[in-house]
Amino acid sequence: MDKKKIAIEKITIEKIIFWVLLAVYTGVMLYLFVMQCYEVSGYRSDMPDYVNEVRGIKGDYEFPYPLFFTLAKGIALIAGAPLGVAAATALLNACAVCAARYYMGIQVREGLDIGTWSAGKRRALELTVTGMVFVLFLLGNLYSPKNTAFFGFDYAYRCMGIYTPNPIWNATYLAVRPFTIICFFEAAKLLKSYQEEFSWKGCIPYALSLFLVTITKPAYTMVLVPLMGGVLLADLVKSRGRSFKNAFCVCVTMIPTGLDLLYQFFGVFTGTNVKGEETGIGFAFAKVWSNYSKNIPLSIVMGMALVLGVMVLNWKTVKEKFIYRFAIYNYLVGMGMFLCLYEKGFRMLHANFSWGYMHGMFFLFMMALVLVLQNSIEWRKSWKAIFLPAEWGVLLFHLVCGVNFLWYALQGNDLAGF
Repeated sequence: MDKKKIAIEKITIEKIIFWVLLAVYTGVMLYLFVMQCYEVSGYRSDMPDYVNEVRGIKGDYEFPYPLFFTLAKGIALIAGAPLGVAAATALLNACAVCAARYYMGIQVREGLDIGTWSAGKRRALELTVTGMVFVLFLLGNLYSPKNTAFFGFDYAYRCMGIYTPNPIWNATYLAVRPFTIICFFEAAKLLKSYQEEFSWKGCIPYALSLFLVTITKPAYTMVLVPLMGGVLLADLVKSRGRSFKNAFCVCVTMIPTGLDLLYQFFGVFTGTNVKGEETGIGFAFAKVWSNYSKNIPLSIVMGMALVLGVMVLNWKTVKEKFIYRFAIYNYLVGMGMFLCLYEKGFRMLHANFSWGYMHGMFFLFMMALVLVLQNSIEWRKSWKAIFLPAEWGVLLFHLVCGVNFLWYALQGNDLAGF
């Protein structure tokens, strides 16, 4: 068999396996969304509110985020509102898997001398990356058995209060994730290169994905925009003003997003809500989070156990590569906003500022899996390989918790009682 045929076979096998796994995963998620949208007994969620929005029925909430609902309305013309919402959520969630596969593949291959590898070894790497991507979308936070304290920690729910990189109970979070993944990596790429060489064409993936994030669910936008401003300002100080022109051009690309954010703010956070309560954004430390966790530091550890260990053990790599530091910045800004901000009115306890925090969790988990995989491949190069069994063990714990949570949801249980 010549090299060309081997290459074609390699690509075909990898694609077939990926698409089969994606079809299975998407089918499982679609089943969950359909049950929720049709309000089958036990399947409680926010989906009925989204279905009413697609039907044009005014509810208690404002949804000035047109992309997800426009897609759902288009599908609803053929399949009806419930199936339209379910299918739109499943489709966008599947797109997130594809985006993660693309960018994780790039990150894992970076620094590996795969040009000297055999075709079989390269194929094994690509298949392993595919497996890790699906693991990423199934991970959950750590928790103890129900009604059992964790190190004496009594929390309200086994997800609410600890939080998870995969909040499967929120369709709009799942719908926006393909755009947040693209936006995260394109923003990091832009920040790494804009000072040396600015290109309007090079800004398009970042600017477009940021706008798509904003018109789908702006939680990540509210994290990324101030973070971008902070990094640009820091670079401006370090360069003694030399980066001003290029930084200004980067800011120009965010004008459409800024205008849409203003439109959403005045539509959601001004005036009064349906109950006549004052709306807006309030400032208070841990006002919302403390309602769901009496030990926030332990909640953070339970949510981020794998990440904390991997980042500490690979701190040299984290310091050297901007993409890892950028993931940490995203997480810290999201955490800071969740700790300090809350939504006034009856929606305060909905913890809507937690979505940015969970986006930060997702990106850190993604980069942690990249490090675990690279370290496993190159285990002979460092004495830190002795920690790999522990890393894989904690990863398995996160995976078991996440799959258990998904299985609980698929059985038709109220997730608030998990």
